[in-house]
Amino acid sequence: MDIKNQLKILRENADLTQEEFAKKIDSTKRTVGSWEQGSRIPNSNQRKRICEFYNISEAELFGGKTINKNISSEILEALQDPIAVKALLITFKNTQEIKNTIKSLLDCLPNLTPQKRQAILALCK
Repeated sequence: MDIKNQLKILRENADLTQEEFAKKIDSTKRTVGSWEQGSRIPNSNQRKRICEFYNISEAELFGGKTINKNISSEILEALQDPIAVKALLITFKNTQEIKNTIKSLLDCLPNLTPQKRQAILALCK
């Protein structure tokens, strides 16, 4: 599931209009609408407010997947950059465990371009 659908489902399950939800996270109805239409995605501060409001992890917000809630948004953002992934692999001595962890976390990043996803998966072979 992508973020636009996840946002709409979460909002509707909370029985909120776009305007009501926007007020609760200090945003605007127009911004929430653009997220739900997929023309924009929330920035890191907005994602933090959304996650705090719904009491979910950022990974759950992006992919509907439940993973360790201690994974920070900085790590998820770093995983979108093949150079940062390579640095992680070097730091953790290229162990199979870190490779498998990185691969599983890619499922939490549905907006990752196919090219970046392929580059990261190639690093994790």
